[in-house]
Amino acid sequence: MVFIRSKKIKGNTYYYLVRSVREGNRVKQITLDYLGTEKPSTDEFVRLKKRYDH
Repeated sequence: MVFIRSKKIKGNTYYYLVRSVREGNRVKQITLDYLGTEKPSTDEFVRLKKRYDH
């Protein structure tokens, strides 16, 4: 599953494209790409998801 994760660091919000991967009984999140300080539009997210989703 690919989704957008936001992180607040020193009052600034940063966006990352993240994938969830199950390893045994645990779920691990892997950062695929840094998206910047502005949340991408829905169309941009769909394009990014297609590039990284297999």
